[in-house]
Amino acid sequence: MENVGREAIIRLEAHEKECLVRYQHIQDTLNKHHERFDTLESKTAYGFERIEKLMMWGGTIVIAVISVLLTILEFMR
Repeated sequence: MENVGREAIIRLEAHEKECLVRYQHIQDTLNKHHERFDTLESKTAYGFERIEKLMMWGGTIVIAVISVLLTILEFMR
């Protein structure tokens, strides 16, 4: 029974070492592409700002056009 416990600890330690190597590789990759991620983030933020402005202006224009059309139709009665 004691052998099973030792084997489990050995396997667990090996697994932890393997995970540490994998996590270090992931961190290295993230560090390597840091500037690229920052560029993508700024482009994304700019894109969302443009979409927000287009929606606001588009909604304002649609409301204005509808108001003008309703006014014209009211005068045509």
